[in-house]
Amino acid sequence: MSGPLLSIEGLRVYYFLPHGAVRAVDGVSLYVDRGEVLGVAGESGCGKSTLAHAVVRLVRPPGEIVSGRIVFKGVDLLRLSEEEMRRIRGREIAMVFQDPNTYLNPVYTSGFQVAEVFEAHEGVGASGALERVVEIFRMVKMPDPPRRVHAYPHELSGGMKQRVLISIGIAARPSLLIADEPTSSLDVTIQAEVIDVIKEIQREMGMAMIFITHDLGLLSEIADRIAVMYAGKVVEVGPAQELMSDPLHPYTRALVDSLRLVRGSRLPTIEGSPPSLIEPPPGCRFHPRCPMATGRCRAEEPPCTDLGGGRTVSCHLYGGG
Repeated sequence: MSGPLLSIEGLRVYYFLPHGAVRAVDGVSLYVDRGEVLGVAGESGCGKSTLAHAVVRLVRPPGEIVSGRIVFKGVDLLRLSEEEMRRIRGREIAMVFQDPNTYLNPVYTSGFQVAEVFEAHEGVGASGALERVVEIFRMVKMPDPPRRVHAYPHELSGGMKQRVLISIGIAARPSLLIADEPTSSLDVTIQAEVIDVIKEIQREMGMAMIFITHDLGLLSEIADRIAVMYAGKVVEVGPAQELMSDPLHPYTRALVDSLRLVRGSRLPTIEGSPPSLIEPPPGCRFHPRCPMATGRCRAEEPPCTDLGGGRTVSCHLYGGG
C-alpha cells in the first residue's frame, strides 16, 4: 500500500471550558511511515498528549475533535463508529501511557490485564492468554515472568509496572504504537533500561511508533524524525540528527541549546512563559518569547515552509515574501 501509515491533516482539538475554548491542538499536520519512529517534542501543555489521545479517539469531554482528518491505512478514523474504532484501538494502534499507577487496575493481576488484550482481539481463552503473557513479559525483560503474571500492581516496582503497560501495548503486535512520555515517572537508570526495551521491540516487530516526550536528547537516540510542538502547533519537523545538529526555528534552537551546556557557562533559558491557549497571541505564537521577532511575526501567522529533505519549519525567517 502506498502512502504513509498514518496521516494527520489539519487536526484541531479544543477543550470547551466555561471561560473559553482551549486550543490544545490547533491545525496540526503530520505523517508516520511504516516502521519509522516519529518523535514529538515540546514543553508541558503544548498539545503533545492531546494529539496522541486524538489519534486513538480517546479525547473526552470537555475536549472535542473540532476538525481535520486522521487517516490510518487509507481510512479516516474520525469517520468510524465507536464500535469500528474499538476494533482498531489496541489491535492496530496501541498506546503506552505515562503513569502506570493511573492506568493499571489495582484489583487485577498484571497478567490478567495483559491477557485481556488477547481475549478481546484474538478470542484466546484465559489459560492460553496467560501463557502468551509470559512470552510477552520475557520480551520486555520482566524479571521472573511466570511469577510476575500473578503479581498485583502494588507488588511491582515502577520499572516493572511500566513494562506491564508496554506489554499491554505490544500484545496484539500493532502496526503503530504511541508512547506518551512512557519513562517520565522513572529514575534515570530504569528509564534507560525501559527505552532500550522499547527500541529493541520496535525493531523486532517492525512497527511504527510515535514517541512523545519533552526530552529532545532522548528523541535524538530513538527517533528517525522529530516534530517540535509549541502552543498547539507544529513549528518544525526534520530528520532527527539534522534537526539536532542544525535547528531552524528559534524555539527548537533554544531547546537544543539547553542540551549543550558548556562547563562554567550560564544555563540557557527561554524568557517568558507559554501563551494562553484560550487567547493565543496573534501572528507567530512564539513571538512574545523570541529574540528574533519582528513586526511581521507579531501580525502574521507564519506558513509551514517545505525546505526539502524532509525538513519543514513555520517561521518567517524561512517563509520568503
